[in-house]
Amino acid sequence: MKNNFRRFIALATAVIGMIPVVSISGSHAEEIMDEIPEETLEFTENDTGISVTGCGRSVQSIEIPSEVDGIPVTDIGSQAFFGYPNLKSVVIPDTVTSIGPNAFSECAELAEVFIPESVEVIDEYAFYDCNNLTSVVIPEGVKIIEWSAFAQCSNLTDVSLPSTLENIGYNAFADTPWLKAMYKENSMFIHNNTLYSAKETEFKPNIPGGVEKIAESAFEGSEYLKRVTMPDSLTYIDRFAFAECNHLTKISFSPNITYIGESAFSDCSSLKSISLPESLTEISPRTFEYCASLESMVFHKNIQYIGKKAFSSCDSLRSVIIENPECEIYDANNTFSNEYADDFMFTGTIYGHENSTAQAYAEKYGISFSVIGDLNSDSQFTVADLVCAEKYLLGSGELPDWKAGDRNNDDAFDVYDMVLLRRNLIV
Repeated sequence: MKNNFRRFIALATAVIGMIPVVSISGSHAEEIMDEIPEETLEFTENDTGISVTGCGRSVQSIEIPSEVDGIPVTDIGSQAFFGYPNLKSVVIPDTVTSIGPNAFSECAELAEVFIPESVEVIDEYAFYDCNNLTSVVIPEGVKIIEWSAFAQCSNLTDVSLPSTLENIGYNAFADTPWLKAMYKENSMFIHNNTLYSAKETEFKPNIPGGVEKIAESAFEGSEYLKRVTMPDSLTYIDRFAFAECNHLTKISFSPNITYIGESAFSDCSSLKSISLPESLTEISPRTFEYCASLESMVFHKNIQYIGKKAFSSCDSLRSVIIENPECEIYDANNTFSNEYADDFMFTGTIYGHENSTAQAYAEKYGISFSVIGDLNSDSQFTVADLVCAEKYLLGSGELPDWKAGDRNNDDAFDVYDMVLLRRNLIV
């Protein structure tokens, strides 16, 4: 439909007092229209129906109709009632599916909102800084509450969340008494088996069993977080979940994680080592970008893809081991990088199998490459390397490149590595 600007006689009043909280539909809407003083409500047509875009700023109570000229009202538009100084009560009809960004933000007097079950999305900053709002019922049917949707509502003490929620955005309820009270009972905000945030002072959060997902930006920018231990139930870490946690030094991953999102651990400047679970098959873009203390990285045989800038600007990174000979590596010089001089470069060593994608990547970008198991540095893994290893362990020889034989990835070469090398050669 065309975005033609329209006006119609709406259910809005500038009188003192609140309209009863009821939904509007059919003949009931017509009865109310006969009783309530009229004021012009603004709207535009969209692809699915009508978007409410505002009304006179002196309005105190609004009961939005379910349709206009036979066309359903489907959403509250972006900034529709942003900063309305006198608005106290809003009733939204059961035809509306989304409440847009900043739709009611900074409505200082807003105290009562009726949200119907038809709403699926409450967008970013929708009710931001509504300081007179004390209670909100988010009904069954709502799937997404975007970031900062109810943040800075300084008197919001009572929130009812539905079972249908699939995602709660970053800081959705930040600086509300409701969230602060929740933290007194539990140091983490968990709903529907998803961990959305934790109070700032947690050094070593004990993520309880049953948690399946860590939400976007859940711990982002924490100034206290040092260690994380994840329960076996955890399978999903969303993007930016631990980004900029500058004191994070150790991660104990769940053995069942199947997804780690973009930039999930970016700029964790104190993180020195990572052991990826074998359930993980892909490394998302920028996952460990700017991890300045990370020294080595091992990609087990199940890793099939390493994304764009996954380990870019990791200043201390010196060795990368890629076990899967067919692992797809994003084709750019900053997938792995530890220096920048006119362009990104990696001055460490990539370890992989002969004729592997790792070798092709290293050769293309002028990176030092060593064959896994090549202890005598002759560019191949043979029985001669086992002989070299035996002499070293008996104290009668040297290993030109012990890192190529560190099969258990403990930053040392010992008898256990020797056993694994022998097994690899036989296979």
